[in-house]
Amino acid sequence: MKSSKVLRRRLARSASITVLAIACVSPAIAQDGQADTLGGASPADIIVTGFRNSVQTAQAEKREATGAVDVIKAEDIAKFPDNNLAESLQRIPGVAISREGGEGRSISVRGLGPEYTRVRINGMEAVATTGGSDAGGGVNRGRGFDFNVFASELFNSLTVRKTASASVEEGSLGATVDLQAARPLDYKDNFVIAGSARAGYNDLSKAWDPRFAGLVSWQNDSGTFGVLASGAYSTRTIKETGHSTVRWSPAGVNGGFNAASTLPGYTAAQINTAPAADGSNWDSLIYHPRIPRYDTWTNDIKRLGLTGAVQWKPSDRTEITVEGLYSKSETKRQENYIEALSFSRTGASGKSQTIIRDGEVNDQNELVYGVFDDVDMRIESRHDEFSTTFYQVNSELKQELSDTFRVNGYVGYSKSKFDSPVQTTVVLDRLNSDGFSWDYRDNDRSPTINWGFDPNNPASWSFINGTSDVRIRQNEVTNDYLSTKLGGQWDLAEGFKLSFGGEYRRFRYDTFESRRFVAETSSGTLTPAQVAALTTPFNGVTGDPAYGGYVIPNLQGFVDTLNIYCNCVTDINGRAVDFRVNDRDVAGSNPNATAASNTGNIKEVDKALWFQVDFEQEFGGITIRGDAGMRYVKTQQTSFGYGLASGVATPITVKRSYENWLPSMNLVAEFSPEFLVRFGAAQVITRPGLGALSPGGNLILQAANQVFNQGNPYLNPTEAFNLDLSAEWYFAPGSLLGVSLFQKDIGSLSGTQISTLVPFNQLGFPLNLATDQGLAPDVPVTVRRTINGDGGKLKGFEVNYQHQLDFLPGIFSNLGILANYTYVKADLKYPGPGGIGVVTGPLTNLSKHTANGTLFYEDKLLSLRGSVSYRSGYVESFGGGARDQNTEEGVNSAINVDASIGVNITDALTLTIEGNNLTNERKDQYIDKDNRVVLNHTFGRQFYFGVRFKY
Repeated sequence: MKSSKVLRRRLARSASITVLAIACVSPAIAQDGQADTLGGASPADIIVTGFRNSVQTAQAEKREATGAVDVIKAEDIAKFPDNNLAESLQRIPGVAISREGGEGRSISVRGLGPEYTRVRINGMEAVATTGGSDAGGGVNRGRGFDFNVFASELFNSLTVRKTASASVEEGSLGATVDLQAARPLDYKDNFVIAGSARAGYNDLSKAWDPRFAGLVSWQNDSGTFGVLASGAYSTRTIKETGHSTVRWSPAGVNGGFNAASTLPGYTAAQINTAPAADGSNWDSLIYHPRIPRYDTWTNDIKRLGLTGAVQWKPSDRTEITVEGLYSKSETKRQENYIEALSFSRTGASGKSQTIIRDGEVNDQNELVYGVFDDVDMRIESRHDEFSTTFYQVNSELKQELSDTFRVNGYVGYSKSKFDSPVQTTVVLDRLNSDGFSWDYRDNDRSPTINWGFDPNNPASWSFINGTSDVRIRQNEVTNDYLSTKLGGQWDLAEGFKLSFGGEYRRFRYDTFESRRFVAETSSGTLTPAQVAALTTPFNGVTGDPAYGGYVIPNLQGFVDTLNIYCNCVTDINGRAVDFRVNDRDVAGSNPNATAASNTGNIKEVDKALWFQVDFEQEFGGITIRGDAGMRYVKTQQTSFGYGLASGVATPITVKRSYENWLPSMNLVAEFSPEFLVRFGAAQVITRPGLGALSPGGNLILQAANQVFNQGNPYLNPTEAFNLDLSAEWYFAPGSLLGVSLFQKDIGSLSGTQISTLVPFNQLGFPLNLATDQGLAPDVPVTVRRTINGDGGKLKGFEVNYQHQLDFLPGIFSNLGILANYTYVKADLKYPGPGGIGVVTGPLTNLSKHTANGTLFYEDKLLSLRGSVSYRSGYVESFGGGARDQNTEEGVNSAINVDASIGVNITDALTLTIEGNNLTNERKDQYIDKDNRVVLNHTFGRQFYFGVRFKY
C-alpha cells in the first residue's frame, strides 16, 4: 500500500482542486422510505426543483424510511453527469467502485464485492456482463453486475438497500441495488420533453465524442393514463497507457537464471534459491518482474439505450404499468505491448538461458536494476471486438379489493448477451537479445527500460513456429431471467399491516469459449520479408511513463498472409498449420479441451414464500415503527460442463437443491421529529459464483503460465447474520448528521483451495499440449479449486453529514456540504502459502476506508459542484490465492476528483461544463505485502461541454 506521506499529498492536492472548482457532479443523495415488494419509484418524489430542494426532499424520505436505504434521484433527464451508473453510486456512504478503462464497472457495498450485491432493474433481478482487460477481470462470468453496460441517462432513481426485509428478494449479503427508469405518471405536468447534448474530450486520447439523451412523456388531464419514451446514445474513445509486469516471481523458479550470472553481493546459488513449499523462505528470495513491459490500450465504445413505459389507472383502485428497456454497448479494444518474455519462461529456452550481467537488489529483496544478455523479446497486439445486448419487459398490476385489502402482481423477463466474436492476439519475437535492462530505482511504479536494440526496425523481429503465438478466441455469456410475483397487503388494525406473497424465478446462465485445437505457438515460420509486411509503426507515448516507438504486429496482415480465420488446416511456407477452433460441441470438436471450463450452463429455479408485518405505534411519546417477517426459498440448481479424463472432454450434469429460512426485522424509534434511532437484524444469503459452479475445468498452459482451474457444482450459498444500528439527527433545515454501525457474521465464504506444483502428466491431458510449447511433460502446474471455506465477522461504521449553509451572509448562504465516511474491517481465514496451512487476512475487494466530500453552490443563475471520492487499497487474492510465492494481490488507493458548472440561460435551458478525473488519477495494481507494481496506468482527464433543456 502507498505510504501515508504520499497519501497526504494526494489528499491535499485533490481537496485544493475541489475547493477551486466548487462543483459536484453527484446528483441528490437521499434515503428511500419504500420497502416496495414489486420495485418502482414513488411518483410524487421524482420532480424537484434545484439541487438544494432535492437534498431537502431526500432528507424527508430518509426520515420516513424503515430500513437503511439510500437513493440517488435525477432532477430531470441527463442530471447524472458521471460516465455511468457506478460512478453515481460511489457517492453513497459505503459504496466503492472498481474501474475498467478509466470508468466505473462494478461496485462493492460495505466491503462486500459485486458477487454479494444484487441488482434489480424496474423491480426485477438482472445481470448485465461485459468484457475487459485481463488485469481488469476479463470477461464477467459471475453474478456481479457490470454498470458500464448502461448509459446513466436511462434511469432517474438509483436505490441501495443495505438492510433486508422479508418482502425484498433474497440473494445479497451487501446490498440490493434498484435501477428505476422514469414512468409517465411520475411527472406533475401533462407533457414533458427534456434532453441534453454534450461533446466530450479526453486529454490523453485527444478525442472528441458526442453524447445525447432525450425524454418525452405525456399523460391525460385526469392523470390516469400516460406514455413515456426515452433514449440515450454516446460514443467514447479511451486511451490507457503505462507499465505492467503481470506479477513478480522469485529468481529461482522456472529453472532459475543462467549459472554465468553475476549480481553484486550474491552467488549464483543465492540468486537461484528455490522457494520452500511452506513459504518459510519466501521473504529472503530475490524477486523480479515476470514480464516487464510498456502497454498502450485503446477502447472505442458505443452505447445506445431506449426505455418505454405505459401507465393506466382505469379506476381509483387499479393501476397497470408496462415497461420496456433496451441497451446495447459495443466496444473495439486494442492492446499493444513491447515486453521481455524470458523471465517467465520455463525450460532450456527460457529464463535458464538469461544471464544477469549487473544489478541491484533493494531492502525488499527486489531486483530493481538489472542488465541482462540472452533475453527473449516480444511485441504483442491483441484485438477484441465485443458487445452486450440487454433487453427487459415487465408488467405490474396493483389492485385495491377493499379499503383494507390490496393485491399486486408482477411478471418480467430480461436477457443479457455478451458476445465477443473476435479476441485475437498476434506476436513477433526476438530471441537471445543482449543488453536489455530495467531500472526501478527512481520510480518503483514506472521503470526506465532499455531494450538493447532498435525495436522500430522490422528486421529486429521474427515469427517462429513453436515460439510465436497466434491466439484465436471467441466468448459468449448469456444470462436470462423470468420473474413472477404475487402478493397482498391487509390492514389488520390501526398501525398494523400484514403483507405476504409468493415468487417463482427462473435464471439461466450459458457460457461458451472457443479456442484453437492445437497449441497457440503452432503457427508456422515466416520469412523476414513476410514479417516486414506484418508490422505497423507505433510512435510511442509522451508523459509518465514516456517511451519511444516500436513496430507492432498488424492483425489484418496476419489475416491476409496466414489466413488465420479460415477454421482449417492451411499451408504456411510448406508447413501444415492448424487454425481450426472448437464449436459448442466441446467434447467432439476440441481434443485438447482448453476451453472446457468456460463452456457450459447453469439453471436455477427459485421458489419463495414470505410474510411481513409492518407496524407503527406510540409508547410514552416515542413513535415505534418497523417491519418483521420471514422468507422461505428453495433453490433448484442444474450445472452442466465438461470434465476431463485422459485428455478427453466428457459432458457432466449435476443436479442439486437447497432450502433457506430467512427471518428479518427493522425497527425505528422516533424520539422527536429531529432525532431517531434505527435497528435492523436479518439472516441473509448469497448464492455461489456462477463460474465456480461449473463441473468442468480450464487449463492455461503457456510458456509464461501453467494453471488448472476446477469448478465445484456442490458449493453451498454464503450465509450471514446481519446487524445494523444507526442514529440520525436533523439539526437544521436541510441538514443531517447520521452514524451507522453494522456487523455481518459470515458463516462460510467460497475460497480457493490450492494444490501447487502438480506434474502436468498427472492431470490426464494429452502430453503434446505441453511438448508443443517446449514444456516438459512433467512441468509443474498450479491446480486451483473453489471450496466453502471458513467465514468470519465483518464490522464497520458510517458517518453521514449534510449541511446547507443558509445561515451564512450574502451569497455564501447558497453553499452546502455533503460528506460521508465508511470504515470496514473483516479478517478471514485463507489457505496458507503453497496451499499449506491457514493464514488470516482481509476480505477480498474490501477497502477499510471510503470517503466522499461534496461542496456545492446554487442560486437562480449558477449551479457549481465539486466532489472528491476516496477508496483505500484492497486485496483481490490473499494467502494461497496469490501467485508466484507472493502473499497477496490487490489494488492501491485512489482519489477521484470531479466537477461541474451549470449556467441557467432560461428556466428551460442550461449550459453545462463537467470534468471527471481532474487530477488524472492512475490505476495502480500491486502484488505482495511489499507493494510490487503489477500495473500502473493513466486514462487522462475527461471533459464534457453541453446544453440541457426541459419543457
